[in-house]
Amino acid sequence: MEKDQKFIISGTNDILWNYQELTKYLALNQNKHIALKINPEAIPLQELGVYQLLDNFKFESVDIYTENQLEKHHKYNIIVCVDNPWLANRPSISNNLHTWTGEKTFLIFYHRPTASRLGLASYLYNHYLLQSQIHFNYPTNDDRLALFEFDKLVLLSKNSFVDTAKMLDDMPLVAYNNADPTQIRIDFNYSYNFDEGITQYTKILVDVVSETHVSGLTFYPTEKTARPMWLKKPFIMFSSRDYLCYMRQMGFQTFYQFWDEDYDGYEGKERYIRIQKLIDEIGKQTPEQLENMYRSMQPILEHNYNLLKTQSYIKTITLIDDGE
Repeated sequence: MEKDQKFIISGTNDILWNYQELTKYLALNQNKHIALKINPEAIPLQELGVYQLLDNFKFESVDIYTENQLEKHHKYNIIVCVDNPWLANRPSISNNLHTWTGEKTFLIFYHRPTASRLGLASYLYNHYLLQSQIHFNYPTNDDRLALFEFDKLVLLSKNSFVDTAKMLDDMPLVAYNNADPTQIRIDFNYSYNFDEGITQYTKILVDVVSETHVSGLTFYPTEKTARPMWLKKPFIMFSSRDYLCYMRQMGFQTFYQFWDEDYDGYEGKERYIRIQKLIDEIGKQTPEQLENMYRSMQPILEHNYNLLKTQSYIKTITLIDDGE
């Protein structure tokens, strides 16, 4: 393999999909320079076991290309790309999408059935159905059920496993007419004005986001984070630890003035439980209280929108030293 060619490492936060192919590539290229690229974006490599695997071989040098700004290693050369295409896209959005009708409080807009998404969607489905706009369009036919993260869901909450079982019969959950259950991913050049699904944001107040990278030392906002900011809506973020802190480093503002964002100091089960409690606190507020809160947070919503529109956010972040 030429020096500028890269082997693509594919996986999720804790599963290396092409382990056998990677192992074969490493074995065949010992004592040479190798280049690896991470897909998708910002998987934390320590948690994935990549460094442990590399240490079993000897190379002239190793370059690793990633979009995870928190990725560091004392032995291997980490090359970070700070240009985020999800944030760089500047769509044209009609002003009539920047409203709230007061019909619903929460929005779920998911596809891949990760544990956190199953848990959060089922929590709203079972406890706040009338207050929620739920779009979880992953099918439940037999060949797809194997991809549901039921095992990880149990580790988040046994009660959520029960809630999810009650929700499964109604999946895929489609929040708007003529929706294609196979199409939900928003591409870099996505047009917000021509998807009926985006109009659901006018009905809701809070977007309950579950990001792609949710554990380990990682930070990478995708379209899931950009979407509520473009639509001028607040968000609750299930993601990796300190995600909101890093968002603030970039210049974005979050919502600690209006609700407890203490959940950001945690990941996994603790973050999940605290987000459920936050949903309860917001869900118990009266329509008048929610309307007053929405009006009061307009400066924050405008700020985040304008930061994206003008591309004036800070691209680089600094690792938070929590003293551990």
